[in-house]
Amino acid sequence: STPTPEPSRPPLAGDLTGGVPVRLGGEGHWTIAGSRVFVGTDDGLVEARDLATGEVVWQAGFRDTGDAWDNPPTVATSPQGAVLGLRTVTEDGVHRLQLLTLDPDTGNTVDDRLLADPRGLWRVDLPPRILSADADDLVVAENPEWGVQTAVVSLPDGAIAWRVDEQGLAADAERVVTRTGARSRADGARLWEPGFALGGVLGEARDSLVVVDGAEDAAWLDRATGAELSRAPLTGEDSSCAATDVVLTCLTAEGATGYDLDTGDRLWGRAGAWQAVTGYDRWAYLWTGAGKGDVVQASDGELAAAGADLVRIVYGNADGVLVDQDGTAWVPARR
Repeated sequence: STPTPEPSRPPLAGDLTGGVPVRLGGEGHWTIAGSRVFVGTDDGLVEARDLATGEVVWQAGFRDTGDAWDNPPTVATSPQGAVLGLRTVTEDGVHRLQLLTLDPDTGNTVDDRLLADPRGLWRVDLPPRILSADADDLVVAENPEWGVQTAVVSLPDGAIAWRVDEQGLAADAERVVTRTGARSRADGARLWEPGFALGGVLGEARDSLVVVDGAEDAAWLDRATGAELSRAPLTGEDSSCAATDVVLTCLTAEGATGYDLDTGDRLWGRAGAWQAVTGYDRWAYLWTGAGKGDVVQASDGELAAAGADLVRIVYGNADGVLVDQDGTAWVPARR
């Protein structure tokens, strides 16, 4: 019989050296596709950079439609591959959102429009984060100084379809989840309300969403109904969780525990004192501090490396990983 190959070992700090420095920005102002990163720049442009070399591949600007606000645009990609940039402008004394759609290969403009908002639904502040994008609409959310808001923008006519004073957490093809529950993506109608105030999102699966509740527990909710599927305590001051594709690893006062990301079923537990946890590929990195920690297989908690030198992996795909160690850098995949 052919022996089963040993799983590849987790990448450690020594494996993730020599990366190309990459200057990005705040959350929502950059997105990665393959070996390119699309970034909203401080001077109001959207640009593509080759992550392997750090070179700028193309830059694109919004058409001049008014006075642009002094902030970088937010950036996202659609499932069809288009690059989307969103900024705020003032035209004839009216505050508007301007949406730029670009070809990802060339940076050529596909569409550039001011979003229609005849009923004044959206209170324009900083450019909102694009929670989700598809061929039909965008889900945008932001937290301006005077209150939270979430909205859906219809792309065929560029109009804001609906808006609520709620902080958006997640979105899928059918619904938008805010801190007060789920709404229909199509028209904003209330679909379900939770039995507690939803906190931050810890992980997402196809049929469920894992959130923090007011008591600092992890709660698994059915996306369609809001029913609570499972619950796990997050005790200790430095509790945190990290998700891989199928497992959510959480720290408690007792150690680390792995849960099925979709159902919340407990898969394994390890006693120990760790300060933080991050996830990448099939691995959970358990940090003890000062760049040191242990690595376990997320699926079963089996120890893969002990007392190792670690580096925080921000993002990874088949082309490489983005690491954060004395600045952000892209390390190409070793093939």
